[in-house]
Amino acid sequence: QYAVDISDQLFLHDNFPTDFLWATGTSAFQTEGAWEQDGKGISIWDNFTHSRFGGTADIASDSYLHWEEDVKALTFLGVKAYTFSLSWPRLFPDGSAQNKPNLPAVRHYNRLIDKLLENKIEPIVTLYHWDLPQVLQEQYGGWRNETLIELFEEYASFCFQMFGDKVKYWLTMHNPYLMAVQGYGTGIHAPGETGGDLSALKVAHNMIKAHAGAWHKYNTYFRPHQRGAVSIVLGSHWVEPQTPTEANVELCQKSMEAVLGWFANPIFGDGDYPLSLKSKHGTALPTFTEDEKLWVRNTADFFALSFGPKNLRLGRTLAEYGQSVTPDLRRVLIWIKLQYEDPLVLVAEAGWFSDASETTENTVATRSSFRSDLWNGETIKFDGVHVIGYTAWSLLDGFEWDYGYDIRRGLFYIDFSEPKRNRRPKTSALYYREIIPRSLYLFTKTLSLKGDSQRVLLLKCVN
Repeated sequence: QYAVDISDQLFLHDNFPTDFLWATGTSAFQTEGAWEQDGKGISIWDNFTHSRFGGTADIASDSYLHWEEDVKALTFLGVKAYTFSLSWPRLFPDGSAQNKPNLPAVRHYNRLIDKLLENKIEPIVTLYHWDLPQVLQEQYGGWRNETLIELFEEYASFCFQMFGDKVKYWLTMHNPYLMAVQGYGTGIHAPGETGGDLSALKVAHNMIKAHAGAWHKYNTYFRPHQRGAVSIVLGSHWVEPQTPTEANVELCQKSMEAVLGWFANPIFGDGDYPLSLKSKHGTALPTFTEDEKLWVRNTADFFALSFGPKNLRLGRTLAEYGQSVTPDLRRVLIWIKLQYEDPLVLVAEAGWFSDASETTENTVATRSSFRSDLWNGETIKFDGVHVIGYTAWSLLDGFEWDYGYDIRRGLFYIDFSEPKRNRRPKTSALYYREIIPRSLYLFTKTLSLKGDSQRVLLLKCVN
């Protein structure tokens, strides 16, 4: 086993509640493979990688076929929850939930959810992680078209109806910032459009309203009997000034508002965009009516945060790929607490990555990632941030978007030249496996009223 030294025990001691959601996660496109199997439709990422990219996710980690091996990997880790996404084009090849679903896809996700619950692993299900049905892109122009709002609401309602009796945590979308900016603004991501700020702003506006619509559908028709919780995963970087002058601090605040605040302010704030974005973009920024502001705000039952390797720190030396080795996650969590009235927070994506040449020995990445990210335990105890879970991203090596297979993010190593795609635990998996029971044991030995109040908050959220 990979030993946890005394310093790790000190930072874990008395920080994490016993009901803390230790998790890991994957997304459908990055890991499922089987890109045209069992009636699956083509996604915008299928089209994008086939036409413009050096590699594809046609097989990737092959999780559609080897999902039971994924569950075995989860039980090996001892996690309490697993975040995964449903493939919209696998469930509805033509993109419309008004039509009949693809039954093999429904069976697949039902089997996965059942097996997770059988192993006492809580499913945290993402409705949309960037793999829009290609037919919707061709027919409507994708997320640039307001028609997608209603189509997404219908798709979400189907998923709530089909799987909601077994799923208590829902995430409508994963990091819409990257979808809007890199998918429709710069073209780095699928669908590869280069519409600049104007297009990105419109896409973001439609995605916010689509999320809100899905939340309202759940709140009205499904929450009364399913009693689950719904949120949206928002991505963030972290910046801080070289010198703490008022002007520099203001610039950093604007930077946070331009990324995290762009989506968080309408949903967790006053229902509208930050003033700094209105000043920056002027009439190019779409507007919410007064009724829409009321309709959009408070459409999340907890704050779901994606905080990963592309964070920035001004005035500091940055590691390769722009990664920072300092515990910035704690500062972002404090910022969220102060900015949005102390919400419950699920860290829905956090982690490091290594070069593709590394195999199961990724000790440096392990230490850098977990020792920095898991300072969120300190923020629970000393800063009073209500963190309810942490998701180590990701469970498996997979297709890493614009990086292809040039980097690895998995806790489990996969040799992509190997047909069986065997899952082999890395040192990071062994380390995470050690952290989870130690944190629970140490907390139980010193259970405090703080932990009890944390549990009550979580139960209020879910029940």
